[in-house]
Amino acid sequence: MTDDISNTVRCGAVRRGALGLLCGAAFALHPVTPAWAQADDLIIALSTFSEETMTPWSGSGQRKTYLDVVYEYLTYAEPGTLETIPGLAESWEMSPDGKTWTFRLRQGVQFSGGYGEMTSADVAYSIERLIREDSRAGPASPMRRLIASVETPDDHTVVVNLNYPDFELAQGYFGAAQQLGIVSRAHFDAMGEAEAEARPIGTGAYELSSITRGSEIVMSLRDDIETHWRVQPEFPNIVFKVVPEESTRVAMLRTGEADIAPIGFDSIPSVRNAGLSIVSAEATWSPVVRFGGLIEGSENRYNPDAPWAIREVRQALNYAVDKQTIIDELFHGEATVAASDTPVPAWSDVEPYPYDPDMARQLLQEAGFGNGFDVTIRTFTTSPGAELPLMAEAVALYWQDIGVNAVIEPVDWSSLRTEWIEGRATNYVWTHRGFPFSSAANGLEAGFMSASVFASYSTPTLEAMIQEFSTEEDRALREAAFLEIGQHLRDEAVGVFIALANEPWGISDKVGEWNITTAYMWNFDQVTRAD
Repeated sequence: MTDDISNTVRCGAVRRGALGLLCGAAFALHPVTPAWAQADDLIIALSTFSEETMTPWSGSGQRKTYLDVVYEYLTYAEPGTLETIPGLAESWEMSPDGKTWTFRLRQGVQFSGGYGEMTSADVAYSIERLIREDSRAGPASPMRRLIASVETPDDHTVVVNLNYPDFELAQGYFGAAQQLGIVSRAHFDAMGEAEAEARPIGTGAYELSSITRGSEIVMSLRDDIETHWRVQPEFPNIVFKVVPEESTRVAMLRTGEADIAPIGFDSIPSVRNAGLSIVSAEATWSPVVRFGGLIEGSENRYNPDAPWAIREVRQALNYAVDKQTIIDELFHGEATVAASDTPVPAWSDVEPYPYDPDMARQLLQEAGFGNGFDVTIRTFTTSPGAELPLMAEAVALYWQDIGVNAVIEPVDWSSLRTEWIEGRATNYVWTHRGFPFSSAANGLEAGFMSASVFASYSTPTLEAMIQEFSTEEDRALREAAFLEIGQHLRDEAVGVFIALANEPWGISDKVGEWNITTAYMWNFDQVTRAD
């Protein structure tokens, strides 16, 4: 079986990155010289633009790759330590019960485009718009449940009242790892929602210069960059290009057509052999197989007829997979076997499922599926995540060994995401990636509370455990409750946990320093030039 997996991984490498091709018409705000021809520009080749929309609330967090040079956040994370540090908020304080947060805003911060100083009215508008019913942002639904009201007692003070305690609001939902980028209310009032959404205005160092749908986004330094409060970027333009095929991204790095690009683990040797550098953020994502239809109490998201609705079946599907072999062959050893849904240090002591196909067959027999069953695995490529289709093939082979017939169905992430949030992903499983959350509570609420559109598993028992954790004020008791949740998720086998994987990026010799952090914080506006 190990040899079969190795051959599948190696032979399937040519298919990597073949999904998710995009197309569309060109749209420009004003003419620009093709940025790839400009040696002074920073060129970033991405595998996808995701929804390719321009407001914090109009799509997934993946768009932060290009939106975060335009929008800024109330708090940031210090690279390396990930300590929460001031951003647009100079300071903040929490009430003893964790239900009221007061943010003091930095004064004098200007929006681009002449839209004036950022004030509490802009922050309040940004919050209210992110949690509106039609928001497509990932954290919108749990934030909508959390936030009771937002007050603006003066131009530089924002008071957020919560329906229940959140002891990590500043570093969590309101931090740079999430999607609460601050927009200009005056911009939306002046232009109307539809037109304003097409042209992003933020307090960041860059503004949108041009967009060619499905191909290129050019962000240019704002005219008043000399007085920017936070950064003084060294590149006049940042050019984001959609390059779905990994081999093309690697070739662009080698020829100087791209300066930064996410790469797969197979490409690391060739990039290094070309004399280029690798920046690898450690344990920043977790390849996982998610089960559809496991949201108990949700009429359109619970499928009791799915074989994996039975815990022993889910456990069997975990025991059946040799995760260390997948790590060795597919991730080149740059990962560790996962026992949880996301990279969480506090869950490091939770024991992963060992590879035990005999136990898997026994559990299937006990659950009434001794002859196996049929299942569809949907898979897609993303960044990080170019390896997901090959991982699906490996998982399918392991499942076949215990009598489970898996049919792999390639899809694009946008389509799968839509089915997931609309409650139509109940009769199949899919490969996915988990990310670390700067707030542990945020990760639990997003993945395991039925109120979240991105929940993949939820039961009344688990929700009660999460509620107890979220409202516990004593730090030691909170840590104990969190560890108990991690063990529960493992024991219930809420997904097929594969690995906690690194995220490698190839870097051209034009780039000096780049302090990538984790959890949706790329810091492209702080990339320096090589000496």
